[in-house]
Amino acid sequence: MLKLVDVTRWLLILTILVNEELVEGRTIPNAADNAIIKTIKVDIDEIIDCYDIYRQPSLNHPLLYNHTIQMTPSWYPKTLKSNNIKTLQLTQTWHKYGSCPEGTIPIRRKGKSYDLMSFRKNYDVTDGHEYAIVGVEGKFLGAQAKINLWKPITEATEISISQMWVIAGDNNNKNTIEAGWIVDKELYGDAHTRFFIYWTTDRYESTGCYNLLCDGFVHTSSNVALGCPFSEVSTFNGSQKDAAFGIHKDQKSGHWWIKIQGIHVGYYPSSLFTELSKMATAVTWGGEVTNSKIKGRHTSTQMGSGHSPSEGGLKTSSYFNWIQVIDENNMTKDPENIGTYVSNPDCYDLKIDNSHHDTNGFGFYYGGPGCQRLNI
Repeated sequence: MLKLVDVTRWLLILTILVNEELVEGRTIPNAADNAIIKTIKVDIDEIIDCYDIYRQPSLNHPLLYNHTIQMTPSWYPKTLKSNNIKTLQLTQTWHKYGSCPEGTIPIRRKGKSYDLMSFRKNYDVTDGHEYAIVGVEGKFLGAQAKINLWKPITEATEISISQMWVIAGDNNNKNTIEAGWIVDKELYGDAHTRFFIYWTTDRYESTGCYNLLCDGFVHTSSNVALGCPFSEVSTFNGSQKDAAFGIHKDQKSGHWWIKIQGIHVGYYPSSLFTELSKMATAVTWGGEVTNSKIKGRHTSTQMGSGHSPSEGGLKTSSYFNWIQVIDENNMTKDPENIGTYVSNPDCYDLKIDNSHHDTNGFGFYYGGPGCQRLNI
């Protein structure tokens, strides 16, 4: 039996070597053992590995042993205004260099100096972070929104994020699932605008992470890579780019699906969560930046476009539109009884857009340039 296994293994390796055209950038040693079917070299600091979907690293999570992958949702939100959530082709920079075969998923390779604990959010929501957000409370099975894509300027160790949060629980039991775009030089080594997701079950203390930097998220799409840059962003007084982000709970499996531009990227299994194992009790949308108060001053890190709503609307300030919640009956509708929160109006701001509901649904403008006043 041992000899037969050895022969079979060598035949697999020989097959991979014969088909080297499947590997872009380098051949993969011991590919039969490491689950990487193909590698795409984007640039010096960006490499995409195409993993066999059934051997993806997330399945090593203790709660996912013997997990059966769900390839597509079995339940979809009702009355979804799909004509308004456009499904234009989503392009990321790595698409120019190759594609992952069917049956594989793209995973951005971690940097050599990556340390998981260094990149957990792990913060008090009122300390060191600034927000311009809207939110609702109730019972929800998800939410969605179109988010304007920009490339804000950030200080060296700080981040700028535009995202949506689906939340349940409070204090140390807070569970969140998050999706949107981020600029984070420290995590990614550059200032590109990237698609990201995040999760936690204990208020960012010891569980969860960005993207696939820890086990948990089950990736199903071969076309979308987490943590990779968008190929296009908006320009000031020029063309505007946005993407439709969605998070919804499959009522049959209980899994929380992530969607972007109509593409189901994958899901967080319900078993990962405590409070979110049933449904969300709050949803929030908006901008967030870190403020490390270098030299005792407020950060100049930009939020959104870097321009506040008072400077102008479309093409000036960043926006969210077609904001909707998915209620406990799996119905998609506009949010009600909305609350707003701006942590520092001198540096960032938010304005509800009441003029374009017929064409853009419920939405708002937000963002700002930061400020460099001392001791803020």
